[in-house]
Amino acid sequence: MTENYWWFSSVTTAGLLAAAAWLSREWISARLTKTIQHEFDLKLEKVRAEIRDSEEKLKARIREKEGEIAALRSGALSALATRQAAIDKRRLEAIDQLWNAFNVLGPVRSLAAAMTLIKFESAAQIAERDPNARKMFEMMGAGLDLTKLDHSDADKARPFVTPMAWAVYVAIRAVAMHGAIRWMILKGGLGQKDLGDTEQVRTLVVKVLPHYENYLKEHGFAVYDQVLRALEDELLKELNAMMSGVEADKATLERAADIIRKANDLQQAVIDRAGEAK
Repeated sequence: MTENYWWFSSVTTAGLLAAAAWLSREWISARLTKTIQHEFDLKLEKVRAEIRDSEEKLKARIREKEGEIAALRSGALSALATRQAAIDKRRLEAIDQLWNAFNVLGPVRSLAAAMTLIKFESAAQIAERDPNARKMFEMMGAGLDLTKLDHSDADKARPFVTPMAWAVYVAIRAVAMHGAIRWMILKGGLGQKDLGDTEQVRTLVVKVLPHYENYLKEHGFAVYDQVLRALEDELLKELNAMMSGVEADKATLERAADIIRKANDLQQAVIDRAGEAK
């Protein structure tokens, strides 16, 4: 009996100790878990706060950069618009300048047109031996001095007009000066010193007015008054195209360059002849 009691008491005590130990472990484990969870929650909240703070700072920087970009874009567009407006204004001024230069050539163009009515070879023979004939031819020019023509407006306009507008202008100038040089030969009584560059004039005109090729071959210098009017119409067409903002294609640019080269060659020949006839 006593032994049984002692055995039962020992078992009960061991069981209680084991239970106490298990409960203690569970309590400690729960306590540790709760402590760790709390610390984790604190750290997680801190990380979240840091992330939110970083996001706000990032958003603020993005808004700041967007503002800077918008200001730069606005400034660039404003500068571009201002520059384009200045260029457009200068181009309109260039159109006026080139048209003024064309009008400066008015007396020369009129004289060149009048010369188409005269048989040059016969008139040259008469003027060479007849002072009255030379006087008459001199009166046709009304004191015109080709060396004093003011080309400054054209020179100022050149960088701002289209290549074709400039090409047509220099073609008009070259053709008009070619006719005027004939007048200088007649009023100077220099004889049948005809210009050897007549073919250059025809080639130049055909470059600007291709549809005139056969007409010029048939009628020659006698129709150059009509040519001058047609060239004037062509110049007006090019200036109107400029005002409309029409862009030239590659073929037009190449054609303009060819016209300018031929006009310059003819102009130089006219200058050389003017020096001889003066």
